[in-house]
Amino acid sequence: MDLQNHKADFDTNGVKLFAISYDSVASLGIFSDGYDIDFPLLSDVDSKVIQNFGIRNKLIRPEETEYYGIPFPGAYLVDEAGKVIAKFFNQQHQVRESALSMLRMGFEVPVKPINPNCVEVSDAGVTVRASLVTRELYPWQRSLLYVDLQLDDGLHIYGDPIPDGYIKTEVVTTGTEGLLFGEPQFPPTKPFKIEGIQEYFHTFDGNVEIVVPVMSTINETNSAEIELTVSFQACTHEMCYLPRSERLHIELTTLPNVKRIDD
Repeated sequence: MDLQNHKADFDTNGVKLFAISYDSVASLGIFSDGYDIDFPLLSDVDSKVIQNFGIRNKLIRPEETEYYGIPFPGAYLVDEAGKVIAKFFNQQHQVRESALSMLRMGFEVPVKPINPNCVEVSDAGVTVRASLVTRELYPWQRSLLYVDLQLDDGLHIYGDPIPDGYIKTEVVTTGTEGLLFGEPQFPPTKPFKIEGIQEYFHTFDGNVEIVVPVMSTINETNSAEIELTVSFQACTHEMCYLPRSERLHIELTTLPNVKRIDD
């Protein structure tokens, strides 16, 4: 369902969307009609294509006839000549990427959500904005939380490593029980030297984008919350401001697993 909801994002970036499984044409047709899927669902009943791509789940034995031939969940980006140019799989078979996180993290497509779930605070030359690329999360689906700090010209904030006495930029996330958060991913820092001070600094300036993976393990329809604390210290060439911590709050909806129409 998430792929269908974000099909326009794939189209906009020139990526044609297909899904392949070992289900029959009839089963896929029922599923497609039941959930209004308008991209192709490909039936690979004998798992020949799945086997050729090397993604058949070898943990399932032939005597387990119901699931034998099932692929590991993941995604390939294939060019016009049929060559695989990118692939994105998880070690944990139950983990599913949201459509936009797949484009961004898996295929490195610089996609931004059209209508993100976002909050924003602004003060003293720094605007802090947090946006979740999905408004809904299914069980074991991983999404992306963007934390953007927009700095006025002449300002910078500190990265890691940092000399004693200064405050590095940090993002701490908590949320409703059942939400899991990955390590924040920071952009590269720039070397910075202040005349008259021996230490070298590692800093960010301009627009600083920090990405935090978010995953739900909640298998029911419910409201959930994410709380963020973004800490940083803004400075110019001449002076440093007092450290700041901004708290932001994002709401989302968790959903149960999609059931097969023909179950």
